[in-house]
Order: sequence, then structure tokens, then C-alpha cells
Amino acid sequence: MTRVAILRCGKLPSFVNWAVPNLDQLFEEDNLLLQGFEARGFQARPIVWNQPKIDWSQFDIVLIRSTWDYLDDQDRFLHVLAQIEASPCRLFNPLSAVRWNIDKHYLFDLEQWGVPIIPTCLASNVETDTLHRLFVDAQVPTVILKPTIGLGGSHSYRVPLDELNHTLTTLRASQPHREYLIQPFIEGIVTEGEWSFIYFNRQLSHVLLKKPAPNDYRVQGIYGGTVHAVEPQAHDLLQAEAVMAKLSSDILYARLDFVRVGRHLSVIEIELIEPIFSFNLFPESIGRLVDAISKFV
Repeated sequence: MTRVAILRCGKLPSFVNWAVPNLDQLFEEDNLLLQGFEARGFQARPIVWNQPKIDWSQFDIVLIRSTWDYLDDQDRFLHVLAQIEASPCRLFNPLSAVRWNIDKHYLFDLEQWGVPIIPTCLASNVETDTLHRLFVDAQVPTVILKPTIGLGGSHSYRVPLDELNHTLTTLRASQPHREYLIQPFIEGIVTEGEWSFIYFNRQLSHVLLKKPAPNDYRVQGIYGGTVHAVEPQAHDLLQAEAVMAKLSSDILYARLDFVRVGRHLSVIEIELIEPIFSFNLFPESIGRLVDAISKFV
């Protein structure tokens, strides 16, 4: 019998500073996945990733899922994953993919590979006056600041261009060790939404359209965002397939997040560590993920 560990967090990341009335609901996807494994004859159980003294050799597969609190201890997280990879069991996604994806500098790799991305600048690389001129020339009235290491929209800000210099100065003083990306605010996030193409073993499973709450720009549910099941148009699917083809062949699961710029999709993020798959909208996708893992056993 194949033994599977589903990695999750033991507590919520520190940026969640509001009350969560039902913590168990946050692990709904994990619980559905556990049931899916058991239905296919796997022996699966949840494991808190930073629980001490785990014998990883007792598992055949370790699947990274709801490990959101890695944000508060990235070095330890990567150290634990390295221990897992050094054991006889198989880690998904592999450590190399996690190391690449954990820092949003990967967007610049995608750009070099010819993948369309949201125009992105590294805040530390250019003077704020230069940044301001760049966005003025592009007639961008509002920008988004987001940390290079972050999840769930944490520590991101929507900033009017005329407040960019002041905001960056404030952030550099209060968060001197946190690097920020600067991107134009894309109106399509509000008017159309953010597209997510979900792949298991490089095969498309399903597509989601995520929309922010009124007067917000973040599509995550913790800020009131909503998720919708959709069917992609052929030209959008071709664009997503072209991006997926650029990623490493040993990736088990991927969620490719896009925003439409003009008539084409541009990558806003790629999620290879702990993406939410919205199993509740596509129950059949649980079996697809289990089947994908079966091919590696």
C-alpha cells in the first residue's frame, strides 16, 4: 500500500492577525484529498511540516499542501524539505521547484524565457524617481507593491503613482530586509478577474476565474474574493500550454495565474508550492491529482 504524507501548517502565518472562527474549514481541500487517496487504496494522513522527529522513510510520497506558515520560517521549511528529499520517499513538488518558486524573482526568469508577464520592476534595482518616470511614460496611475516572498496577498499594497516614493521610503524604513516588486495595477483584475489554469502531471485539470470583492484588488477568499468554474477559450488555453511547456518536467502540480493585458494573458504568478485548487468546484479533479501521483509510484 502506498503511504502518503500531506504536509500542512500547525498554525496560521503571522500576517493573519484577524480571528478565524473555524480553522478546520481552512483544511477542507486537504480533507477531500485524504478521502480521494483512501478511495484509490492509498494510505494517507496529514502531517504538520515542522513537527519534530518525523521519520520520512515511513512514507512513499510527501505532498506539500497547506504549509502556509513557511512564510515565517522559510529557511527551516527548505531545510525540512531537503531532509525529505534525502530520505527514500518522493517529495512533490521537488525541492528544486520549491526553491525556484518561493521567491518571485522567478518572474524575471519567465521573462527571459519569452513568457509574457505583468510588467515587473524590482524596487531595489532602480531609483524611485526613475520608477516614477517609467510609470508616467506608460500612463500608469496606480501600482501594486508586493514582497518577493509572500503568499495570500500578504504585505501587498495598491498605491497611487504620486505616493510611490513616500510609500517605498516608509517600507524601506519599517521593513529593511523585505524586497518588493512593483507592477502596474491592471484594471482587468477588477473588470474580468484573474485566471488560474491548474495542471496535474502537465495535463490540464480545470480552469478557475477569481474575482476580488468590490473596492478591493486581491482575489483571495480571505479578502472577500470569489472563485468561479469556467471553460477557457481556445486561444487562452494555447497561451497557458505554452507557459506550462517552459516549466521543469518533474513538476507534479502547477497553478498558472494570469491577468489579461490587452487581448493576451500575462503571468501574474505561478504557484508550485501550496496552491489552492478549488476541489469543491471540480470534485473530479481530486481523482486526477491522485492518478497523477500514481504514475510516480
